[in-house]
Amino acid sequence: MRTLPRPLDVAFTDTSSEALRFSLAHDRIAPLATRVIDVPSRTKTPAPLALELTVIGSSHQVILREANSDALIETFACLGEDARDSARPDWGRESVRHGQWAGFTQHRFTATRTTVHGDFPTAAAEVLATGENLAVTAENHLSVAFPGQAGALTALALTRAEPGRIGWQSWHCYPQHEEIVHSSSELRWSV
Repeated sequence: MRTLPRPLDVAFTDTSSEALRFSLAHDRIAPLATRVIDVPSRTKTPAPLALELTVIGSSHQVILREANSDALIETFACLGEDARDSARPDWGRESVRHGQWAGFTQHRFTATRTTVHGDFPTAAAEVLATGENLAVTAENHLSVAFPGQAGALTALALTRAEPGRIGWQSWHCYPQHEEIVHSSSELRWSV
C-alpha cells in the first residue's frame, strides 16, 4: 500500500546539493517531522536502542539513541559554510569513520546527486516508491512534502536492522535546481 508524504505547513527553503554538509558532531536540530524505530542492540544485555529519522528543513538528522541518551547524530543538512565539524560530501565515494556508538564501531556514508531532465514531480514520486519498497512498512519510512513546489520533499527509510548492522537511506529533492540527492548510511560492529 502506497503512503503519501506527510504535508508540512512550512515553506521549502531554497537550497541545493552544493549547500549540504555532513557531520557526526552536530547537535540536535529541532525537527519538522520524526519517526522513531526500535532497533536491535549488538550486545546480549542491551539497553534499548532506537533510531530517530528526522526531517529538518529540506535536510535530515538520524539519531541513534541508547536508553535515553544520543549515541550518534548523523546530520546531512545545509549548515552554512562556516559550520564546524562538518564537511562537503565526497559525491559518489564512501566515507568510513571509526568510533564508539552504542556498541557499533564503524559508520559508513555515501551520497550521490542526480540532475533530473524532464518531469521532476514524477521523479520525486519514484523516490517515494523506492523508499517505501526499501522500508517494507510505513513504520520504517518517513517522507514529507513541502508546499509551493511540486516534488519538494525529503524522505528517509530504515533499510537494515540486525544486531551487527543498522542501515538507512535518504532522498532530498530540490525541484528549483532539478536535483535529487540520495544518501546511504550504515553502522557496523567490526572486530
